[in-house]
Amino acid sequence: MNEINKDELLDLKKWQRLFFMVIYGAAINFVVSILIVLVAVQFIFYLFTSKTNNQLQSANNWLHGFFNDSLNFLSFNTDAKPWPFNSNDEGEPEIKEEVVEAEAVELSSEEPKAEDLA
Repeated sequence: MNEINKDELLDLKKWQRLFFMVIYGAAINFVVSILIVLVAVQFIFYLFTSKTNNQLQSANNWLHGFFNDSLNFLSFNTDAKPWPFNSNDEGEPEIKEEVVEAEAVELSSEEPKAEDLA
């Protein structure tokens, strides 16, 4: 049958990831609560002024980015830990995927000449 490899079970990096997954799982729970409160406050601003509050919008965007980064880490889409451990200035997660670059083709809008058609 299958034998259990003790080295795999005792790998410190795996246990550290479990620890961070528990921490970020609890943080996501907390962030969702804060986001719901900020959404309600933002609606009150919008209700009375017909404009959104830029500071609340900035806070919402940061929390939304943290939520996405944490969810990517928890779902094994990335190995990069979210804030405060990430080194990305923009807060973008390093998702494990291949990037395919497309070549741009310039099209001309000129009509074909009679001699080109012959």
